[in-house]
Amino acid sequence: MFSFFNFAKLKEFILRYVQPSLYIRGLENFTKYWKVADVKDRGILMLVFAPMFICLAGLGFSIVYFVLFVLPSYFFSFIGWALLTAIFGEGANYFYNHLTGSKVVENNDPEYIDVQYTENKK
Repeated sequence: MFSFFNFAKLKEFILRYVQPSLYIRGLENFTKYWKVADVKDRGILMLVFAPMFICLAGLGFSIVYFVLFVLPSYFFSFIGWALLTAIFGEGANYFYNHLTGSKVVENNDPEYIDVQYTENKK
């Protein structure tokens, strides 16, 4: 009986159908046959293994496209949003100071207290 929570059997079941060595084996067979083939057999090898090479080329172009275009777009998008946040934050500080006349004071002195204390005299 197959148990849902038996992950070892589930992993073995999935890897039985999807094994990376099966995909690489075609390239290994091609190189093995290529070494011992004559011109006619090499032409047949190129013909029957052409779909595999087209898929490998597509995989390579997909990786190159992702690295050259997708990753930089995420990076520059992040940089752009951070830059816009900084610009609008400083603009908000400027206009708040200009419209209200009050300013947020940033003082790193540990002795500085940012409140006014008035003693109640009764």
